[in-house]
Amino acid sequence: MARPKVALLSRDVIARKAIEIVESGRDLQIVTLARELGVSPSSLYHHVEGRDGIIHAMRESLSAEYAPPPVTDAPWREQVSVLISTLWRLYSDHPRTLQLLLTVIIEEPDTLELYGDMAAALRLGGVPDDELLVTIETLDAFAFGSALDALSPESIFARNKLDPSLDALIDKHPTGKARNEQLFAHGVDLILTSVELRAERARS
Repeated sequence: MARPKVALLSRDVIARKAIEIVESGRDLQIVTLARELGVSPSSLYHHVEGRDGIIHAMRESLSAEYAPPPVTDAPWREQVSVLISTLWRLYSDHPRTLQLLLTVIIEEPDTLELYGDMAAALRLGGVPDDELLVTIETLDAFAFGSALDALSPESIFARNKLDPSLDALIDKHPTGKARNEQLFAHGVDLILTSVELRAERARS
């Protein structure tokens, strides 16, 4: 009788199961991860270096899945918008995993390449070199902050009848996913407009 097929253990298999565990609201624990993969904890160490190694593998797998489309021929603002939107989708689809990604240094080639492309686009827009990384960090911080907002209730403001004008705004405001998408798009536009104005001022 043929032996049953067992999925081969790999960094990606480990990462995907870890993401599944974390997004279900559970803690990332090596013993739990090994048990759900049907292997011994020691087997994981052939592919990842401890808990941090698992987190790196998680980012590696997600970066490969959420690769941005080619944008090098587009205007610089469009390039930056596409790249930061790619990160935001990754984060907002995995808000609990995001909280782990923030705890380790970024060293994955695909992710670093995306940030390199963002730096090139911002440089094209006139951002001076000494402001490139802080501008990227600002955009990234906004992206993961917006992604964590996806964990919020459908509507984050309660009607209180004390301020009819505010209640009217709340009634017209989108809720749920639509609210989060609007928040992100509006915020990116505000940031990039500020970046553009700063670049123009630096050139003058």
